Amino acid sequence: NYILKALMVLNLKNYKEVKNYFVENKLKNIVLFSQARSGSTFVTKALSEYLEFDQNKIFPEEYFIGRHYSYLKFFIKKNNNFFCNTNEFVYRRTTFNNKNTLFLYLHRNSDEILRSYEKAKKNNYYLGWSELYERYKKFYPEIDQNLDVCSFNHLIWAKQIKYFDHALALSFDSFKNHKDFLEDRSEIKTLKQTNSKLNMKNKINFNLVQKIYFFIRRKIDSRKKSLKNY
Repeated sequence: NYILKALMVLNLKNYKEVKNYFVENKLKNIVLFSQARSGSTFVTKALSEYLEFDQNKIFPEEYFIGRHYSYLKFFIKKNNNFFCNTNEFVYRRTTFNNKNTLFLYLHRNSDEILRSYEKAKKNNYYLGWSELYERYKKFYPEIDQNLDVCSFNHLIWAKQIKYFDHALALSFDSFKNHKDFLEDRSEIKTLKQTNSKLNMKNKINFNLVQKIYFFIRRKIDSRKKSLKNY
């Protein structure tokens, strides 16, 4: 019942519907929220190309790993015409709302993500994703704590989506007819399951005052040892 209710709230969209919404509402930016092993590397590349984003304005999840949430918040406020992806900041997502930005949540079948976790463990590139997301459960006591972490993440987004001016849930399955989608991943035994790399040379520029602010905020919040800010 939990999962069925979540799917009803999420109202999953395919990538063509996302483009229509983005164009019709004259939006400038995309922030793609995801969870590890949900196919976000592939979707970031495929969707950003489909939406014709400048390659110098695409920022995959690696740009934000381990950052304080204020880093991404400032980035969204400061920039325009960008596409970025993150699978962190689960608790703080609602603080990122911006009227010029479409916030997407990448929905992939929970069983597929969990199988990817097991494959990663078997091939020695598992990075503790299940344990990471398990730690967010305590912040949402109203959600069934016995759910697997992937289904739990879907329900978190079902609660958060109402806080954004523009937000949709994007179906990973809708990319299965994309020309670059790899149907057979059985031979892939590396961390990134994509046949094309994203540009990691793009620069995120902040002034000195902002950098000092990020440093201080991280130092203060690190003492609290709270996952809420990361």
